[in-house]
Amino acid sequence: MSELFLNNIMHRKYCLIASLIMFSRFYIGIALGQEVDNVPEAFKELNSEPKTILLDNKIKVPTTNGHLQGIQYIEKNDDGKLLISGSSHTKAYIIQADIDKRKVDKLIPLMSDPYRHAGGIQATGQYVIAGIEDNYTKRTSRVCIYNYLTDNLYEAHPDLTISRKGDPEQKTAGAAGLLAGKDEYLAVIGNWDSRNWDFYHLDLSNNEYHFLKRFNAPDDWPGYQSINLIKDKQAIYAVAFYKKEAINYADLILISKNGEFNPVMEKIYTRRFNYGNGVDFGSAAGLQVDEEGKLHIWSSQKNATKQIAVSRFSQR
Repeated sequence: MSELFLNNIMHRKYCLIASLIMFSRFYIGIALGQEVDNVPEAFKELNSEPKTILLDNKIKVPTTNGHLQGIQYIEKNDDGKLLISGSSHTKAYIIQADIDKRKVDKLIPLMSDPYRHAGGIQATGQYVIAGIEDNYTKRTSRVCIYNYLTDNLYEAHPDLTISRKGDPEQKTAGAAGLLAGKDEYLAVIGNWDSRNWDFYHLDLSNNEYHFLKRFNAPDDWPGYQSINLIKDKQAIYAVAFYKKEAINYADLILISKNGEFNPVMEKIYTRRFNYGNGVDFGSAAGLQVDEEGKLHIWSSQKNATKQIAVSRFSQR
């Protein structure tokens, strides 16, 4: 082996170690994205009674063997919009609704068979993340990050795609969360029934991603429908949504404290939320932080009918 070859190997090894150290320490304490002053307090102050909004829908949305899966509030061209992901027998999609006009205004096909199931989503910065899986064989998924301020989302052109493949249920992507940093992002992907949580570092400017850690959920944790990330100056948290026996629940989970990224994965609070008009957390649910730093939860009904009910639970 030549000395030059050995030097190249040592250089690559050093760069890899340095990169891993940088990835593990980058996220905590940065100032952008889904952030409130105090996550536990904001979560406790959410009103358990929703404000319900009815959206008129004249768009034919594919519904066979699927349902609405995730929901996020965004602002585009100064208009408030809802992005609602969905699944069907043949394709994965997002529908967009205009809040002020109270109507669905766009159907965005994302992928087709076998990637027919778009699960829980999250928007932060100018991006939205969606896990799109083959929910029949349960062996493969594509985690896609789209810029919704450009045409990339509307043309179903991901800015970054994480391809996953493995044993049944291991590398699906039924729930996806995204948290913005100054230049980079933290993503979490929940597989089938969110039994395992995979964390990724995303460098969207260079179209790169790196796997960080996997967390195996305890047996007594529920099968979360959606997982969203949020932070304050002290730590990163997840809010995970599910329905059990006709009751809406959200769990607040401590992901990592400030400093080096080191998953704690401690469930610290559980809340019940009321629902009406067929809206529940077993369908679509997701977080919003408004311009004043107040926390909201959005949720939708299960199916895309001619009138779609959505609910918002707001911080008091």
